[in-house]
Amino acid sequence: MSKLLRVLIVEDSEDDTDLLVIELERGGYQIIYQRVETKEEMQAALEVQEQWDIILADYFLPRFSANEALDLLKENNLDLPFIIVSGKIGEDTAVAAMKAGAHDYFIKGKLTRLIAAVERELREALLRQEHRHAQEKLKYLAYYDELTHLPNQRLFIHHLAQQIKNNQLFAVLLIKLERFSKIKYSLGHAFSDKLLIAAIKRIEVCLQPQDFLARVGTDEFAILHIFEKQVRNFSANNLSLEQQAQHQAKIIHNQLIEPFQVDKTIAFSGISIGIALNSLSYEQPEQFLQAADTAMNQAKPDFVNYAVVFDKKIHQNVVKRLQLENDLQQAITNNELHLNYQAIVNLKTEQINCLEVLVRWKHPFLGLVSPGKFIPLSEETGLIIPLGQWVLTEACQQLSLWQKQFSHSLPLAISVNVSGIQLSHPELISHIDRLLQNFSLTGKHLKLEITESVLMENPSAVTKVLEQLKQRDIQLCIDDFGTGYSSLNYLRYLPIDTVKIDRCFVSQEGNDKNYDILKAIINLAHSLELNVIAEGIETEAQLQMLRNLGCEYGQGFLLAHPLNSQNVRNLIEEQFGCWYSA
Repeated sequence: MSKLLRVLIVEDSEDDTDLLVIELERGGYQIIYQRVETKEEMQAALEVQEQWDIILADYFLPRFSANEALDLLKENNLDLPFIIVSGKIGEDTAVAAMKAGAHDYFIKGKLTRLIAAVERELREALLRQEHRHAQEKLKYLAYYDELTHLPNQRLFIHHLAQQIKNNQLFAVLLIKLERFSKIKYSLGHAFSDKLLIAAIKRIEVCLQPQDFLARVGTDEFAILHIFEKQVRNFSANNLSLEQQAQHQAKIIHNQLIEPFQVDKTIAFSGISIGIALNSLSYEQPEQFLQAADTAMNQAKPDFVNYAVVFDKKIHQNVVKRLQLENDLQQAITNNELHLNYQAIVNLKTEQINCLEVLVRWKHPFLGLVSPGKFIPLSEETGLIIPLGQWVLTEACQQLSLWQKQFSHSLPLAISVNVSGIQLSHPELISHIDRLLQNFSLTGKHLKLEITESVLMENPSAVTKVLEQLKQRDIQLCIDDFGTGYSSLNYLRYLPIDTVKIDRCFVSQEGNDKNYDILKAIINLAHSLELNVIAEGIETEAQLQMLRNLGCEYGQGFLLAHPLNSQNVRNLIEEQFGCWYSA
């Protein structure tokens, strides 16, 4: 089967043209050709829609030459195989032509190599084309996102740098689809890709012609919003630039907060937006993007605080938080934390049943740092693992010391709070085993408190860990019960010994609804054969109410304040001194 070959022949002789065509046809080609002999004719031929495969050119023509033809190809940015077929051409001239861009040359009447040369040049042209396409794709991917075809972060930074250089008024808006990762993992990559495309279309509806949109992360988009004198129906005279940027963020939020329907499936996503204004006077474009990112991480995917404008105070808070993180790392490493203990008391006998371990941090410059500040920080950064291991180690060591000072039969246990991250850590069980063995304790000496929400996040996985703990006779307690979202069905099967009622239900003893809730929780726990601890007991009325409801144990300032180890020893001597001596 003949191969189609489209040939542009630069030749003033029709006979020589026919000889070329015949030779190519002998080589098995079906020829489509056009003969030109002037620059104007060749330019016209190059402008037609038909794509030429190869050019065969005489070196000298009355009004044109091969070198001029090569120059014309360069002017048109074309890379076509170019072979010179000339009646007379010296070696030096041929070499000069090759340097100018010709690929081969022949003497008219000596065309035995022509077919092989044509095939070779067509192959090499194809390789050059593939290389160019690869280079173009690499260049495209360097500045554009392959999925969405939006500019990427590199091109956004470049464009932003130009606006800074031009002293343009602008705002950088960084938008995050908060639930994108969960949607991707649950509904798949193909679905999430379509969701991204749908989100982009909604964002584009909100943009002004001069705005610049880019994809700068898996689920993040950046907008370079250029301010004009008139932003929609608000003028710069009666709205500040910050208000205009927030108004633009509101428009985008209202678009993206609506449910997405993709492949007949409905998906929702919370939206967080960080805003950085050019009034920050940064010199580097990356600083604006970082500021918007910092502000975005302060935003919340709700209907009120979804957009945050970056300011110096936010930056200071972030720096302080980072410093606190570093200080916490050092405090754990250098053993700068300490433990306090708060008694959990049997409400009938008023004897100490257990001591809850409370970690405290006295910062060398900040003083006492609230656990409500550094515990969440440790969970976010992963420091909860070394921190939790340290707390368990110190608490077990201290209980072992008390046991030796008083008696091995001292009827006390320690209660330690355990986070969800610790529960999922593969070394938790082995670490506890080592501690019990090293300090000559049994599982009955240890109680672990786990928040209600952690138990419900992944009940099947949590249950396996809890069952391993129960095999060691370790007591298990649901902390802050009533504030989470427990499934009573799961609660029946979890290997739990105790529920601890949150202080919010105890503190309002005069509230009839709270009383009914307390009564319901205690009755529910007893029906499941669980005992109950009420925390936050501060008044005699609260204590008496809980006793009347049948609550077994209590904790709070009325019963005992958090104490250091020495004061706990004194308390133990006071409670158990008639039985044991130091």
